[in-house]
Amino acid sequence: MASTSDWAFYERHFAKARLQHYLTACGQDRARAMQLYRWNVNLSAALWASLAYFEVAFRNALDARMQARHLRLNRSGHWIFDDYRELGRDAYGPRRHRQPYKDVVESIRRVRRNNKQLIPGQVISELPFGFWHQLISRKQMHLWPDIAGAFPNAPDRSQETIQRPVARIREVRNRIGHHHRVRPQDAEATFEDIVNVAGFLHVDLRDFITDLSRVSYLLTQQP
Repeated sequence: MASTSDWAFYERHFAKARLQHYLTACGQDRARAMQLYRWNVNLSAALWASLAYFEVAFRNALDARMQARHLRLNRSGHWIFDDYRELGRDAYGPRRHRQPYKDVVESIRRVRRNNKQLIPGQVISELPFGFWHQLISRKQMHLWPDIAGAFPNAPDRSQETIQRPVARIREVRNRIGHHHRVRPQDAEATFEDIVNVAGFLHVDLRDFITDLSRVSYLLTQQP
C-alpha cells in the first residue's frame, strides 16, 4: 500500500500540475500539500452528499408542480414528454443546444438504451441537474407562476430568489463532478445555498440535510 506521505506517488497518479495548487497554498510544503489534497477530496465528497439529497428533492418538487399545472390545464399524458411544445420541442436542433427538450430527448434515449420502461419516472431520473436549472431560468418564465409554488417558504415569489443560488450550486456541482479543487469559501457558500433553497422547499428537508452533513465540521479541520 502506498504511503500517504509519498510525494512521488501523488505526482504519478494525481498529476504535478494539479498538485501545484496545493503546494502553492501550503508554501511548497509537500507534507501539508498532500494532507490538504486529501482534505479537499473529503470536503468535496461531503458536499456531494448534501447535493445528492438536495437535487432529488428539488427535481421531485418541480416535477410535482409541473404535473399539477399539466392537469390543471386539462392536458393528457405527462408534462415531461412536452407534447404541448413548452420546453422547446419544435426548436430542438444543433443550433439550440440549451433547449430543455434536448435533455429530455437524451434521457429518453438512455432509458431505451438501458432497456428500461419508458415511463415519466425513468425519464426524470436520467435528466441532468442543468435541466432543472433551465426550468427556473428566465427563458422559461411562462412556467414560473406555477413552479414558484414549490417554494412556499421563500421570502418572495421572485424567480431570481431561486435561480441565483441554484446557478451557484450548479457551478460548484460541476466542479466537483470533474474533480476540480473546491475552495473552502466556495464549499461554505454552496452549502449555505443548498440549505437555504432546501428550506424554501420545506424546513424538514433543510434540517435533514444540515443534520447529516459533514461540510461544516470539515471546514473547521482544514490543514
